[in-house]
Amino acid sequence: MLGGGRYALSEGGWEASPLADTFPVILPAAKGTFHRDPATAELTSAGADSMITRLAEDPAQNAEKWKKLPYMMNYQDPGKAKPGAATLLEMTAGGRRMPLLITQNYGRGRTAVLATGGTWRWQMSMPVEDQSHESFWRQLLRWMVTDSPGQISASVPNQMLFDDGRVRISADVRGKDYSPAPDARVQAQILGPDGIAAQVEMSPDPDTPGIFHADWNAEKPGSYVADITAKRGDEDLGHDALNFQRVDGVAENFHTEQNRQLLDQLSAQTGGRYWRPADLSRLPSEISYSSAGITIRDTKDLWNMPAVFLLILLLRSSEWLLRRKWGIV
Repeated sequence: MLGGGRYALSEGGWEASPLADTFPVILPAAKGTFHRDPATAELTSAGADSMITRLAEDPAQNAEKWKKLPYMMNYQDPGKAKPGAATLLEMTAGGRRMPLLITQNYGRGRTAVLATGGTWRWQMSMPVEDQSHESFWRQLLRWMVTDSPGQISASVPNQMLFDDGRVRISADVRGKDYSPAPDARVQAQILGPDGIAAQVEMSPDPDTPGIFHADWNAEKPGSYVADITAKRGDEDLGHDALNFQRVDGVAENFHTEQNRQLLDQLSAQTGGRYWRPADLSRLPSEISYSSAGITIRDTKDLWNMPAVFLLILLLRSSEWLLRRKWGIV
């Protein structure tokens, strides 16, 4: 988190620091970006959907609360937001519109730039019962640390193992400064159904420092828990836990490739036969015929049958012709 101020952002030379790549903005390569002039904050469309800038649950009320906040007594030109960043607040200052609060995900964490040091007026110039200033800073700081990974981050490719218990457990291990720890000793303690317990040493990945792997086989169906711990000498680097599950009997529903062995077994048990594409030319002659027929009864109304209708029409016509011949009509 980097805030604006007299010696912050470009005024503090941060655009040339090694941390510049982590910022969600491209800082101006110039001085004179800090101004002791009023600036007003305005919610953006991205900010309307963000928990950071939610001062009220109702979207309309939230936008109205931001409009009523007092102006800030200073602002700083933060530069241009990077392509992957989100601008949650904009400011109007000196006849210009500029980003005010910009956030982004970076690596395993998050970064944010707030281009002002004057949000204190949102507290000092508002009624004492108004919690807008406190809520904003609580939510911003909570967003910064929520879901931040620890020094040990464990994972498996798939948490559901279908008919196959082979699983690769991976762990990203880092020191207290969060730099990779390739010299750590990493173990996975695995607990499973029916009292299954195993302790597996994890091996370092030769191509990626700090990454460790262990291949293991879950022999029985059920749920498994793996607790991964890491040490560097006598120093405990921490631990992480994950779970996975083996489920048998459902592989055919999830695997797109043909299971020849299973199809052969099913055809043998049901009195059928597995046919390869090369044998399909003999399929018509192999199909057995049966004298048993299948009868389908279709009931129709008598008046709705064309033959009956024509017969009735013929009878009426014959009667009329006979009557004319006999001079009755």
